[in-house]
Amino acid sequence: MPLVTPTFNHKSLMRIAIVIAFVQFTNALEYMALTPIFAFMADGFAVPVSFSGYVSGMYTLGAVLSGVAAFYWIDLFNKKQFLIKNMLLLGALTFLSTLTTHFHTLLALRFCAGLVGGTTMGVGMSILINYAPVNLRGKILATVIASFSMVSIVGMPAILFLCTHYGWHTALWLISSLCLVSLPLIVLFIPKDTAPSRVKVNLSIDMQTLLFASCTALVQFSPMLIIPILTPLMTQYMGTQQNLLPLLFLSGGVVGSLSTKITGILTSRLPSLMLATISTLLFVASLLIPAMGYHNTFLFITLFLGASYSRLVSASSVIIHYPKDEQRASFSSLQTAIMHLVTTHAFFLSSLLLPGLGITTENLNILLVVSALAAFGFPVMVIILQKKLAKRTIQPDNLAID
Repeated sequence: MPLVTPTFNHKSLMRIAIVIAFVQFTNALEYMALTPIFAFMADGFAVPVSFSGYVSGMYTLGAVLSGVAAFYWIDLFNKKQFLIKNMLLLGALTFLSTLTTHFHTLLALRFCAGLVGGTTMGVGMSILINYAPVNLRGKILATVIASFSMVSIVGMPAILFLCTHYGWHTALWLISSLCLVSLPLIVLFIPKDTAPSRVKVNLSIDMQTLLFASCTALVQFSPMLIIPILTPLMTQYMGTQQNLLPLLFLSGGVVGSLSTKITGILTSRLPSLMLATISTLLFVASLLIPAMGYHNTFLFITLFLGASYSRLVSASSVIIHYPKDEQRASFSSLQTAIMHLVTTHAFFLSSLLLPGLGITTENLNILLVVSALAAFGFPVMVIILQKKLAKRTIQPDNLAID
């Protein structure tokens, strides 16, 4: 029997979206904050700061494995209960990281955190999208994606402030507390999940499923090539004073948040191909600023982050039509796993294209060209995906006529 999706008024739906956005904010902060926090942790673990790559890599490895595993069995579980347990475990693992000074123990904890965090986003998004009417899914999706920009606006500055003035333990305690705060919010405002089926819904990992599931990851590949060098790019190459970095990231986060909301509204008013093309052109324009030797870092960071978030919303608004509602959790888990896998490759490629300690004009331009060329594949991908969606929609009608 098909699943019956309850209907909610706009106010109730937005309340659900805000709770899921808070969960995603906490989950993203827990993942993203460990890299800058590790600069404060390294001495206590008797390892160099460069070992932060191992810390991030262990989380990513866990996230990839759990995402692929969840593709096969997540539909057998109650999604609301699963989300509650995930946030409880994530808070506990983050807290435990403050109780050890052994680096290998930290790596094990980060791997376990990846196993938990790697499925949280997919499950949370599937709950929300299944309850949203089709015409509002783009707007609702943008509300949740905006939580990632809030990490730059609120989360990272707060974390760095705590690390600087009160120690890195305090920063992790804050993240652990946010995980616990999310628990009553999920219980009170997330609607009760339908009874889980004991039969796996038929969604196989074929080429078409992989193509749709990898769309957002491939879209994010271009900005992820730049993210690892964003700070040295602006300070060493574009001449920005280091004390201006918090303001620049704050400005970029605000523009990114506005960009997600505006793009979410436009998804129901403009063709997806037009949004994909415009956002891609803006992204490439941001890359031209350092490529042409301009030092306007404010324009660069706002255009770069704004276009990146707009591209992410545009991509999500297309692939949201692919899985059936009862398949959405497993599809989102696979999608998240591929996102972590592609992000890891982008980080490694960025390091390979920029050997040595400094950023030279020649090496930077190579990286910017690779990022731009990869970005131009997004509009082409939208055309391909829309044709596949249209073909899948037409086929049942043709069969009915025959």
